[in-house]
Amino acid sequence: MKAKIALVFTVICGSFFAQNTYRFSQFNLAKSLFNPAALATDASYTADLIYRNQWAGIDGAPSTFGFNGAYELMEEMAIGINFYSDKIGLTQTNSFTAQYSYRIVFDTRKYLAFGIGIGGDNYSSNLASATIIEANDPAFAQSYSKFHVNGSFGLYYRTPNFYAGLSIPQLFQNSSDKIKNSNNAERWHYNLISGYFLEVSDNFIFNPNIQIKATLNAPIQGDLVLRGIFNNLGFSLGYRTENSLILGTDLMIARRIRIGYAFNHDFGSLARIKGMSHEVCLGFALPYYFNGDGFDRAKYIGKKGAMKIDYTRRYIRMKRKNR
Repeated sequence: MKAKIALVFTVICGSFFAQNTYRFSQFNLAKSLFNPAALATDASYTADLIYRNQWAGIDGAPSTFGFNGAYELMEEMAIGINFYSDKIGLTQTNSFTAQYSYRIVFDTRKYLAFGIGIGGDNYSSNLASATIIEANDPAFAQSYSKFHVNGSFGLYYRTPNFYAGLSIPQLFQNSSDKIKNSNNAERWHYNLISGYFLEVSDNFIFNPNIQIKATLNAPIQGDLVLRGIFNNLGFSLGYRTENSLILGTDLMIARRIRIGYAFNHDFGSLARIKGMSHEVCLGFALPYYFNGDGFDRAKYIGKKGAMKIDYTRRYIRMKRKNR
């Protein structure tokens, strides 16, 4: 009971003075949820969904749903849409963002992408439904709902075996206590992701990856995940800085569907009270390149047997034009 009371108190206070930023253990499978520059990195058409139920079994515990759809317009640019819904206790944030990414292609194996997003957040708190000790408490007399404009920015660098991205998922950190937007850089949350694909053999790829989330005047949060891919089946073992173990698995079906599951098991004095966190990921593509990065390989073959999208195409066009 004390733990539930403390959780509700923390949720109410934290939600009123700072906007929550979501975080998933399977960030490696849906990079564009965090970074608009990482659109369409796994395929030309992608749709990724993730649902996370944190601290299962505790009333009012956080639950987050995220969706991202992306389409590669041409080799230099991609567009996408991003949506997430984050619910904690009596408060909920729904966010929608339109995204655009532009790539500087160095050669057929490397590029640097810049991404932006613009959209809005709807923040609501259903205070009237709270069970309170003192009847007719004016602080819980009515609910609250407010819409805020928001945006995002990101950088993403990619080679055939390595990727790294830095993003600010929310450029305008909204405060419901002031009921206004703020673009104060001191309140920005920075999200860094990086990973490497090492082909150990024809049937096994080792894919270590890391996620770091930081903001001023707060502890740095991070996830280190070691992922092994056997043909189309992946297994993950990792550690979260909040003293939590990450275990997960993912499966690719016919190069068009990817299913993933992960859970966090907390250690320490509050492990029994907090319980485990569960996360499910579902992705669609037409099709995925392969289980690694695959940037240097053929994407897919068109009906006439020619490459439908090829990063050497622009170079060939320029070469013919200069003849």
